[in-house]
Amino acid sequence: MLVQKGQVLKPRWAPPLSSPCASRSGKTLGDFPSDHICLEAQEKTATLCETLGHEVVSIEPPDFEYSNFIDAIVTVMAANITLTARTRLASEQRDPTADELEPAILDGYHLGTRLSAPDYAVAINRLHATGRMMAQMMEGYDLLLTPTLVSLPMELGTIAMETADFIDYRRRVGKLTPFLAVVNASGQPAASLPLWRHAGLPVGVQLIGHFGREDIVLRLASQLETSELWRAAQQWPDATAI
Repeated sequence: MLVQKGQVLKPRWAPPLSSPCASRSGKTLGDFPSDHICLEAQEKTATLCETLGHEVVSIEPPDFEYSNFIDAIVTVMAANITLTARTRLASEQRDPTADELEPAILDGYHLGTRLSAPDYAVAINRLHATGRMMAQMMEGYDLLLTPTLVSLPMELGTIAMETADFIDYRRRVGKLTPFLAVVNASGQPAASLPLWRHAGLPVGVQLIGHFGREDIVLRLASQLETSELWRAAQQWPDATAI
């Protein structure tokens, strides 16, 4: 966690800051191991925060059934795909076609048509429980510092909506983005900062704040963006050397 000992942006005084580093041990909320480059970027950011006057500590993430969480996201997204498509095509009284939706989204539409009201309620309750879990984990701290992704950016097409399996598509996305997915569900403010670069690829770290505390996220993000680490990461390498 990051606990501020002084000011973040002068001349204003900012509230104390704290940020548990959930993957310091290499463990993520989804229990997918983070790439060492992503963890190195997180560690360097934590060290930078310490040099700026913040206290940094590590915490272990709580037990979390991430696969069930992703299934809940799949349910909610499929239901919304179906609602959106039916609203758009209501006057024509027909289903969308393969010419109108990408294969994964079309499969999500058909999945949504098979869902029941209890299915949707269970999924929504699971997302709400995730928000409560995040709030409890961050109790006493102001910010959570995590990698943005658990691996380096993938090549275009590695995860693509050309697959006609919406569930498989969302599960593969979820394995890459566990720290982003939980924030989408909890509604917490967050900022992804490309503070590191490896082989020409940006490597991000994420600041997650408490619900309604965008101000603290933005204050620390602004401070980090004045650092040498940020300036170095913005220097694009010669493309021929990548």
